Amino acid sequence: MISTSKNANVNYLAKIVKLGKVESHPNADKLQITSIDFQNIVTGMDAKEGDLYCFFPLESQINIGFLAQTNSFRHTNLNEVQDDNKPGFFDDNGRVKAIKLRGEKSMGYIVPLSEVEKYTGVSLEEYVGETFDTISKKGKDILMVNKYQLPVKGVQGLKQGKKPVISRLIDGQVHLHIDTENFRRNAHKIKPEDYIHVSYKIHGTSFWVANVLVKKRLNIFEKVLKKIGINIVDTEYDHVYGSRRVVKNESETKKKLHFYEYDLWGDIKEEIKEFIPKGYTFYGECVGHTKGGKYIQQKFDYGCSELEHKIVIYRITLTNKDGVVIDLSSREIAEICERTGLNYVHTFYNGLAKDMYPKLDTEKDWTENFVKNLERDYNEKDCFMCENKVPEEGIVIRKESLFQFETYKLKSFNFLQFETKMLDSGEEGLDE
Repeated sequence: MISTSKNANVNYLAKIVKLGKVESHPNADKLQITSIDFQNIVTGMDAKEGDLYCFFPLESQINIGFLAQTNSFRHTNLNEVQDDNKPGFFDDNGRVKAIKLRGEKSMGYIVPLSEVEKYTGVSLEEYVGETFDTISKKGKDILMVNKYQLPVKGVQGLKQGKKPVISRLIDGQVHLHIDTENFRRNAHKIKPEDYIHVSYKIHGTSFWVANVLVKKRLNIFEKVLKKIGINIVDTEYDHVYGSRRVVKNESETKKKLHFYEYDLWGDIKEEIKEFIPKGYTFYGECVGHTKGGKYIQQKFDYGCSELEHKIVIYRITLTNKDGVVIDLSSREIAEICERTGLNYVHTFYNGLAKDMYPKLDTEKDWTENFVKNLERDYNEKDCFMCENKVPEEGIVIRKESLFQFETYKLKSFNFLQFETKMLDSGEEGLDE
């Protein structure tokens, strides 16, 4: 059987697929082109329409043992059959890269499903159309794919002293960033009658600042009263903040976990905390430069001077005392940003999906044509907000209905290649 592990990232799951149309490569006799979820894939000559394959997405890392068995490594000493005349094309880390093959972009890797079945000993035909990272047989789990991450660098830890760190967080009050899924793999979820918000995706470092309930630090007198059963208010509203995955001020310690020359996220909190009402959490991106003059993301200046940064809000939630979370609509977020003077993400469109391109036939091939129009209009250009020449990251499509929101990202292939080069060079963003 197939499954998704607890900590898996949805954007880096494999998928079992039945190939659609397969076409000849215009510039290579021994290559063909197909498409998986609106993602162009260059593959070999054995692929035929209707064949069952396993798709691995960009920047995923494929099981090393599987690549060895299929003789897929460039360094043939890693393959089961060590033939220097027939090398594969994977680097030693088994990473799927954004590449162009003879002028045609390839946005993933596909392999015949029979090869995966041979490696795992599990029949997989019944799972066509499903995503996974793990295949299990007789109680043994085989992790076939995960998100590629650079090897952990040696980082000096923070000395917190001998006292244990006590969290002041209350369950249900603090919510970290959610992973935005790949729009190409989810385009079928947007219907012509859906209300959508389309915005510019900027390349910075993620942050969130919340004004939520936390455990109050009681004095000795209050502790005694509470111990003898007197009702003492032991919670209060305070500002909690963090990066994509880390709460920076979970405890009362003055030392914060940031691993940089200073706590950028703490500065962001100080800049915007006065605008955050009780119960609200603001999510956003910080772009430009650090205090030391370094780019927050390489060469992406977003019009900031050498020591300047900008804060851009893209999501706001309201959390009540019981931990129930409500997402604000794009129009509500825009109104709050306008009232407080904060920057809201650059908006391209707000309205019904079908009205964004009214000439498209909503009854025939609407989804395919909608994706093509978005790619044509909002991908593969340089970032218009930056003075440096850098590729735009892409756009974010937010599907909105009453108290329900789904958010997807449509990244430019030029940006995906840029990310690939950064990882090749050993560089990663602040979020990582």
